[in-house]
Amino acid sequence: MQENINTKIDLKEFYKTFLAIGIPLMVQQLVSSSLNFIDNLMIGRLGTDYIAAVGFANSVYRILDLIIFGICSGMGVFIAQYYGKRNFELIRKILGLMVRCAFGVAVIFAIVAYFKVDFIIGIFSKDPEVLRIGTSYLCTVVLCYLFYSISSSMGFSLRAMGLTKFPMISASIGVVTNTFFNYCLIYGNFGFPRLEEKGAAIATVIARFIEMCIILTIIYKKDFNLKGKLDSYFHIPKNLIKEIVKISSPVVFTEMLWIFGIISLSVAYAKLGTVQSACVQIADIVAAISAILFMGISNAASVIIGHTIGEGNKEKVIVYSKQIILVAFGMAGFSFIVVQLLTNNIISLYKLSPDIALLAEKTLRVYGVFVFFKMVNWAILIGLFRAGGDTKVAFYLDILPLWFYGVPLAFIGAYFKVPIYILIGLAESCEVIKLIFAFWRYKTLRWIKDVTV
Repeated sequence: MQENINTKIDLKEFYKTFLAIGIPLMVQQLVSSSLNFIDNLMIGRLGTDYIAAVGFANSVYRILDLIIFGICSGMGVFIAQYYGKRNFELIRKILGLMVRCAFGVAVIFAIVAYFKVDFIIGIFSKDPEVLRIGTSYLCTVVLCYLFYSISSSMGFSLRAMGLTKFPMISASIGVVTNTFFNYCLIYGNFGFPRLEEKGAAIATVIARFIEMCIILTIIYKKDFNLKGKLDSYFHIPKNLIKEIVKISSPVVFTEMLWIFGIISLSVAYAKLGTVQSACVQIADIVAAISAILFMGISNAASVIIGHTIGEGNKEKVIVYSKQIILVAFGMAGFSFIVVQLLTNNIISLYKLSPDIALLAEKTLRVYGVFVFFKMVNWAILIGLFRAGGDTKVAFYLDILPLWFYGVPLAFIGAYFKVPIYILIGLAESCEVIKLIFAFWRYKTLRWIKDVTV
């Protein structure tokens, strides 16, 4: 990589590009998170058993989502850097591999979830009503995994090339579709049958199918240099496959171990009871929505850093990364304030008794404290380290604090029956440790690597 030391860096150009990529990503993340939030909110009006059961059932989707994200973000490093070199032939081959891997994983998850549904829901709760609701929901919703794997990998490829508007459009239409059919099928409106949790699952399947059709149509109709003959998506050079495996494997393992760690935390929280689990599900959804800005920031940063490394301009990478860090800290503070200010308004959307509402409020406020640390970590680990090819270090920083600090503390706290909001505080404090080491690694600049050389 050549260092263009004398290049004058135009920060206006950076922020123009950052906003052009980041805003559509934030909107897409908003509507994607809204899909789960709307499901949670609309089914939640039927009671806490429904909130907990659907939340437990969606744990399978969360695992799948993060594994697909790991596959796509690992290969997306190459797409972004090859896009910087304008090598569309290799981009198409990587895209083909990405879709095959994501779809294959989705098929496995759908089969296992369908045939082992009682075991999966039983991990979290033995409550008969929770088991009934969770089983009914999961057996139906598994079909959407197949559609999601295709739309997600296609959309991720477009985002890696900086074409963020089109995944945003497909996701937005998907959310509108999901909301409409939720309203029809959960409660039995407009002449539709009242299907409750099964209706929510059917609505999600319909929405994911439409989202997939839209993103495929966009890629087919538009000229993004992604459309080609069937064999152009195969026959990847062996040396490139080795590099993809080398870079992508830590990312996939990171997402797998991270989500299993998060599910382990959910198991620990569930030991305190169904009501406490429902409070956590509410807080999880709200925390996911508060993370919208940071998934946008992280993904926009990943695209910009990947393209800039591909161009061979190390000085620009350093300057851009500093701006990304500043934006991350500023927006993390903003997210913290928003969560704290809107907590009571959010809780009021649910039909909860006063005691449960107070517990949910305390839980959400504690979550809000750690939003700051978690969001900055995302910006650094995903937006900088992964885009820079430093995936092994990102793996260690993501996983070790969670598994050797957060998860053990959660089970210890659950054993002693501490209040749910204190238990969450103990577990989430691992994010502080993670940020300290992530910032140290960032300062060394050893995370900047050109994986295409």
